Amino acid sequence: MLRKLLFWSHLIAGLITGLFIFLLCLTGAILAFELQIVDYAERDPRAQPPSPTAALLSPQELLAKAGPQTASTLQYAEWFSDPGMPVRLISKTRTATQINGYTGEILGTGAPGLRAFMKWTTNLHTDLVSGHTGNWTIAIANTAFAFLILSGLWLWCPRQWRWKALRNSLAIRFDVKGKARDWNWHNALGFWFLLPLLFICLTGFVMSFRFADQWWRSFGGTQVLGPSIAPTKPTPHAEPATTWPAWMHRIQQQYPGWRSILLQNGGKPNPNGILALTVKYGTFRQTTRSLDIKFDTHSGQIIEERGWSSGDGSGRARSIVRLGHTGEFFGNWGQLAGLLSCLAGLVLVYTGFALSWRRFFPSKAPRPAA
Repeated sequence: MLRKLLFWSHLIAGLITGLFIFLLCLTGAILAFELQIVDYAERDPRAQPPSPTAALLSPQELLAKAGPQTASTLQYAEWFSDPGMPVRLISKTRTATQINGYTGEILGTGAPGLRAFMKWTTNLHTDLVSGHTGNWTIAIANTAFAFLILSGLWLWCPRQWRWKALRNSLAIRFDVKGKARDWNWHNALGFWFLLPLLFICLTGFVMSFRFADQWWRSFGGTQVLGPSIAPTKPTPHAEPATTWPAWMHRIQQQYPGWRSILLQNGGKPNPNGILALTVKYGTFRQTTRSLDIKFDTHSGQIIEERGWSSGDGSGRARSIVRLGHTGEFFGNWGQLAGLLSCLAGLVLVYTGFALSWRRFFPSKAPRPAA
């Protein structure tokens, strides 16, 4: 009786929310490597230094080249270790200006069409591009997806635990067609991707509902795991660093393997000569591999370093949910797992609809002659 009740609840919930779940999986697959795709599209060979001894221009010099409008709306500037990536000046309206960090040559605005498409896809994924109503629709669909995953696990369990039954539910078969193929793919993919899909649904649930978000943040607490101010980082050279190229060289020495260096507020040191930067040596939003540093331009020393563990538990809990949902918390492998899970979700929705169609509208194949 319980199995029958779960089956019909599973089927009805899938039919009602299936199209929205399909949309969530489709947009999730597109956004899985969003930042990597944008970076690849915005690479420009003209960004490379004109000579091996060319020096980087300071942020003020770059802003002077970019023009007063860019300077007045600048949110941050970012330098990359990849020589094919221009310096990226991001405005408060999220538009980008690409510029050669050595010559000041304006290289364009990157890939604005691609950025706009990714932003639209993100809005479609979170609220159907319709605000509050769409947000609730997505939240309900995500919750239904979690129910489908859990009820599907119960329905997946064979009535008799024999290897033949398990094999048909575990191995993805390509030698069958029609209903047998749909049943096999629905069961096998549902089993192998159960944990990552459930994790994606649960993190989406926390982000969708305020009460869940507040509970998760309170669960993280306010305790700081690590020191908020790290000890002074000694530098390998005692010579004073008085220019922007020297500052950048010194910082790059201190953080081998860095991927990008992000500078806020136009790149001007404060009256005490302290420069605030963010060094990223992970994959894009991977906060566990990102450091906020303060650099003393007078002594050439890093006097403060704040990492992921330097924040309170509430902030760490939120970042786990936000970046865990996209897989970015775990780097490229996490994003790949998210992409494959979304593709599996698309197949689950398709096979679920196909099996439901065959149940309600069975084909009336002619019987063979006696």
